[in-house]
Amino acid sequence: MSDALFLACAALWGLLAVAWLTGVRRLSCWRPSAKDYLFPLLPLLLLGALAALAPPALAGFWRPLARSGLVIWGWLSLVWVASVLRRDSSLMDLGYALCVVFSVWLQWIWGGADSSPRALLILVLVNLWGWRYTAYIAARNLPRGEDTRYARWRARTGAAWWWWSYFQVFLLQAVLIWIWTLPLTLALAAPGPIGALETLATAVWLVGFVFEAGADWQLARFKRDPSRKGRVLDQGLWSQCRHPNYFGEAAIWCAYGLLALAHPAGWIGLFASAYTVHMMNGGSATRMTDAYLMKTRPAYADYARRTPAFLPRVFGGRP
Repeated sequence: MSDALFLACAALWGLLAVAWLTGVRRLSCWRPSAKDYLFPLLPLLLLGALAALAPPALAGFWRPLARSGLVIWGWLSLVWVASVLRRDSSLMDLGYALCVVFSVWLQWIWGGADSSPRALLILVLVNLWGWRYTAYIAARNLPRGEDTRYARWRARTGAAWWWWSYFQVFLLQAVLIWIWTLPLTLALAAPGPIGALETLATAVWLVGFVFEAGADWQLARFKRDPSRKGRVLDQGLWSQCRHPNYFGEAAIWCAYGLLALAHPAGWIGLFASAYTVHMMNGGSATRMTDAYLMKTRPAYADYARRTPAFLPRVFGGRP
């Protein structure tokens, strides 16, 4: 706990948290929710809990954990600057996956560039997921400008949005991504051969990748057909569940949680994977998308009635 890097990171985040909470209290046009008060403090609470409860296996884990946080914070701060210049806060969606990719690469380099089959497997899986996702989001979002979610927040906040977006969008997502990448940080700290655990994790990852990439491809093709405007896609993977892309994303992060189990304290990473599944399923992702589509697609209510929300039919999902 006396590590200088850890203390410096804790102090830096403490200053950001103070500024964030000050903005929450003083921004009169913003009605704060519980998360507006929780997320500024969450990194400090998590670090404190790990310091108090983690086993001796985590004694040397503070450095890669702190470095991961610094990379995520630095990258998303740059993306925020670009979003201010472009007046498009949805650049956050474009920066999300690359944030994870860069964090994993730098952690691998700082950890000695281990060339074991297991470390290389992690790099391959993360890069395939990250660059595919980024290319898809770039093709989908850049031509159409700012996403309606962020546009509503911009209209609601007015002239303050340029600085408030740093906290409400970019730092909030930085906290989430830092927690989500905890399994990858643990996995990279446990080099070794590829065994049964890695084989299982790769199989889960492949299921997730097929669902996420396949669903994105099917949806993009569906939207390119003008005759289908206003209709609901209910074929292919979208007949399996209403959010096959979210299911795929959750499965991929569960695979990273399995890879973390090679570390003596890898069980901690499972909590992060479970949180990702919650966000994709019971959290904001499915709930917000369902609410939006119920309002904008008349046929969506019938589709929702007969189609599982998150778990695909092939895995036992029921409407």
